[in-house]
Amino acid sequence: MRKRRRKPFQRYFTVGEANALLPELRVKLLRLQAMLQRLREEYGEKEMELLRLERSNGKHPEWGESNVAREIHKAVDELHQMGVYIKDIDQGIVDFPHLREGREVMLCWRLGEERVQYYHELDAGFRGRKPLWED
Repeated sequence: MRKRRRKPFQRYFTVGEANALLPELRVKLLRLQAMLQRLREEYGEKEMELLRLERSNGKHPEWGESNVAREIHKAVDELHQMGVYIKDIDQGIVDFPHLREGREVMLCWRLGEERVQYYHELDAGFRGRKPLWED
């Protein structure tokens, strides 16, 4: 069985470029969180269990007719078009593709953090975050 190839990143961010986007990302993530709360109210907590499985992209096939769901889809798509990856709407976790010492990694930032200070390997995720600079 052949290993599935990962889709190439549309761009790589420097730490400075990622940090420059944070003011805009803060606004967009807070808006997304508010929309997600409206969706919760609209569909109830039982339906939200399904969303928790797919929260990285905010999509669920049964919610296609919801105006709020369409707004979430559009907002997530806007973030993807910027080249960033939303990993968790509730926690406000965003990844930025980055080249570190010649290899692909993700700069990792969470809403509430002042600046981008962490990265992780492509297969590690948020729990595998490491500081960009050792003190």
